[in-house]
Amino acid sequence: MKTLYIINQPQKSEEAQPYFAEHDGIVLIEDAVVLATRETKQPHGLKQYVLEEDLIARGLHKKVASDWEVVNYPQFVELTLQYDKSVSWL
Repeated sequence: MKTLYIINQPQKSEEAQPYFAEHDGIVLIEDAVVLATRETKQPHGLKQYVLEEDLIARGLHKKVASDWEVVNYPQFVELTLQYDKSVSWL
């Protein structure tokens, strides 16, 4: 079962990380988008997304590391439909 983890605070990523599995995805929103400014070492096959509007709001849209895919709100909604379930770490 593929799970999409939605994370809104940087420290919540550390809490959620033990649950990440291959073929899962994470979406960084709100203040958690700062994590997308650096390369990360995630499990192989984990998809990493970051919300464009929150990057722009924080002046980080030009500082995204190469292993993150920037998505807008419509794409974010589409992601929730592509995964079997969504888990919010808020």
